[in-house]
Amino acid sequence: MAAGERLETIRALLTNDGQVSVSDLSRSMSVTEETIRRDLEKLEAEGFLMRTYGGAVLNEAHRAEDVHFYRRTRRNLAEKRAIALNVLPILQGKHAIAADASSTVLETIRLIGNREDVSLLTYSAAVFHELNDPAITIVSPGGQFDKSGLALYGRTTIRAISQYHVDILLLSCKSLSIDGGLRDSRESEAETKRVLIERAKEIALLADHSKFDQNAFVPLADLDRIDYLVTDCEPSDDWKQACCARGVKLLY
Repeated sequence: MAAGERLETIRALLTNDGQVSVSDLSRSMSVTEETIRRDLEKLEAEGFLMRTYGGAVLNEAHRAEDVHFYRRTRRNLAEKRAIALNVLPILQGKHAIAADASSTVLETIRLIGNREDVSLLTYSAAVFHELNDPAITIVSPGGQFDKSGLALYGRTTIRAISQYHVDILLLSCKSLSIDGGLRDSRESEAETKRVLIERAKEIALLADHSKFDQNAFVPLADLDRIDYLVTDCEPSDDWKQACCARGVKLLY
């Protein structure tokens, strides 16, 4: 099992059970206990868990971030809808669209409408469930299913995604800053998004104002890697200047 898959599995076990054992993880994943300890060290540095003798427990302070997907869709709903409406014009003429597994991107997908000329590549199970429009072709990779985030991750997912090229990627992130770029909270999700970034002709980052000038744990991409920054309100002058200097078009 690859490192990213191990970390995501440990996250899921901690979220469900509240604790894990080094020996149990070692047996179930067929890796050494030392490898598991290094994995736990990474997650402890992230703030996801606290190590104990022989294992680890979930950091209670982190529980608020690991909220089920459909609860997240109800957060900042007005901001998500504003962003979705701002995205629609740039999707005209785009026939191959990729979408990540965020609730903001899902809100945009809901508004695409009856377009028979669209193929949608996504690892989001929420999109599979909600987008029942027969006119749109949905392309889905396989992979390990994350019940909390309603998404597919892992080596299988990445291999499948890497076969495609898309006109535009609808991308989200946990945080963004001018110097630090785009960042996420989970390596497994960031790894999947990086592959999509490489397969996209254009990239539209969808981020509400609360994500600006923050620094999440995992680096995702530099700011100049995106083509559009779509948000819900007017950014600061510093952000306007930074986007202009990098050739990023601001939509708000």
